Amino acid sequence: MSNKYQFRLEVDLNVINHLGVGLYSSTPAALTELVANAWDADATEVHISIDPKGGVIEIEDDGHGMNAEAIKTRFLNVGYSRRRQSVNKDKSDSGARKVMGRKGIGKLAMFALADMVKVTSQAEKSEVVGFEVDVPKLRRSLEERKSIELNEFVGKAFHKGHGTRIRLESILKGIKTTEVYLRVKLARRFSVLGAAYNFKVLLNGKEITAADRDFYQHVQFLWAFDKPTQAAIQRLTPNLATLPNSSTPGGPAEPCIQQIDSIVTCGADSFLVTGYVASVFQPKNLGSKDDSANIFSVFANGRVFAENILDEANSAKYYQNYLVGEVHADFLDDDDTDRATASREAVKRDDPRYQALLRFVRSTLEGIGDQWDDWRTELGLDPTDKGNEGVNRWLATLTDKRDFATAKRLMTSIKNATIHNDDVKNDAAKKILYRGAIIGFEKLRLRKQLDRLTGVSDVLSAEFASIFSSLNDVEEAAYSEITKQRLEIIKRFREISSDPAALEKVAQTYLFEHLWLLDPSWDRVTGRGEMEVTLTEFIKKRDPDSTGARLDIAYRASSGRHVVVELKKPSLTSLSFVTLFEQVRKYKAAVEEYYRDKFPSKPSPPLDIYVLIAKTPSGFSEADRQSLAAHDGRIITYQQLITDAINAYQTYLDAVKHTGTLEAILGEL
Repeated sequence: MSNKYQFRLEVDLNVINHLGVGLYSSTPAALTELVANAWDADATEVHISIDPKGGVIEIEDDGHGMNAEAIKTRFLNVGYSRRRQSVNKDKSDSGARKVMGRKGIGKLAMFALADMVKVTSQAEKSEVVGFEVDVPKLRRSLEERKSIELNEFVGKAFHKGHGTRIRLESILKGIKTTEVYLRVKLARRFSVLGAAYNFKVLLNGKEITAADRDFYQHVQFLWAFDKPTQAAIQRLTPNLATLPNSSTPGGPAEPCIQQIDSIVTCGADSFLVTGYVASVFQPKNLGSKDDSANIFSVFANGRVFAENILDEANSAKYYQNYLVGEVHADFLDDDDTDRATASREAVKRDDPRYQALLRFVRSTLEGIGDQWDDWRTELGLDPTDKGNEGVNRWLATLTDKRDFATAKRLMTSIKNATIHNDDVKNDAAKKILYRGAIIGFEKLRLRKQLDRLTGVSDVLSAEFASIFSSLNDVEEAAYSEITKQRLEIIKRFREISSDPAALEKVAQTYLFEHLWLLDPSWDRVTGRGEMEVTLTEFIKKRDPDSTGARLDIAYRASSGRHVVVELKKPSLTSLSFVTLFEQVRKYKAAVEEYYRDKFPSKPSPPLDIYVLIAKTPSGFSEADRQSLAAHDGRIITYQQLITDAINAYQTYLDAVKHTGTLEAILGEL
């Protein structure tokens, strides 16, 4: 067969720019790759030093290091993979460790953080070699499809005679480099830290440990997949709840710990996992949205494989707001299949093993719900809490033990709920919920329908809302008041969704006063109006719309975060991802510039940038979504906004429709 046309498959060097250099845009993600490289090099210590004021990050390890030949053939060979090209494949050179790297592009992470990168390395019994990379120059060369010759230098020797040192200078603006932030993030991304694994990571001279994950002190309940993990976590949880000894009256109190199933089934195969699920005392113990520990992480071979799968595995049960956990599933990384996405921040969703793990996690989270309810109820209400005095008096009137148990379960749910971050507002909201729940309970009791409350432990749940929808006194309940207001807004959006002009007008009128349409947690805006106006004007002045059209942009402070929302005209249906990405990036830079100018002593606030559009850009991918997320951005369509809002309250809507019809028929009879 002759090659008449001599077809060739070539890869543009610019692909490296997009899939490598531009892939890691957060400091934790980039440092994770560099620490993982040190692990793969059999390092026993990794020293990270950060100097935010000087704009410098340095990472030094005592691994095998590299000589000049290894730097040329391995380190500077983008895509070189130990698993494909080395003798040991998935093992380190010593054969003692399972390697974490797979794709061979993790080294590019360092180019995402700084304008100047200096690499020094020394293999045992070899000379010290070093080179530096001018990152802006590298980017230009990649875009022009040219290779770049690197400047060499002689760096200082390593005290053990081998290792690698990476110095990042001129750290990019907007990159978070505070020690507290990075310590928490790195602690949550590795499970092989410490003497037990002969691998220490030190940040500014202080070792990073599991305790730095910064939530163990708030853990109330614990479920463990295995005994060793249970013992390890139990040592880190000083405030774990206990209950009276059920087997030996008067004996030592029993901690609230339960062993759970640890076998994942995928077709004919079964895999053993380790890890835990923990519940904290209050959702706020898990931190703010930006740095929240309300996550369920997947680990493989000692490093995070997917930082949070809680959204994918979540069944919308209220108690999941209290949870944090991790599952160690080495079977995701023990064969020749590469299941990680390009950025190593998530797993390819259609993989059968990953889908099996998701089903397992979802079942696990569903299964612990009853135990969570039982423990919380058994711990009971606090009789010394003044806000519960009236509730306690009402409970005392319930002489039937079954009625009392059901009522106490509901009252405990309210006591444990967090409606507002502000304590005063939270107490006021709970009083309304107590009143509404008592009215609903008494009405159901008179109708002999209390069995409908069996298994319902959350008065903020859809199940409870559907029950209340059949009560004449439903308006007495705070949940119903909130729901009715939200349904009116949803109804208005749905009615005019096919009219672009009307849709834009309604969005302008309602969206910025009802941010819960974008995120339910943004229901209560606490930002100062003056700052909103000032910063909105600053953003408009800093980055006016390139077409000259008026910008529909709002800046709001909410739940400890700042929210920027831009409405694209519903008639614009051909916006490109590049255009939207650049706009998000500019808004982020504008907000950070404003804070540097006006409040130099304060850090830039946590940020969410939403762009509301008519149609998703053509070819929009998971990588695109991650790129936006790395700059605190997200796009959402008008139709998605409406659909998500309707789905959130569909149980309530169905119940209202059904019971309304039934009560009308009964009324006629």
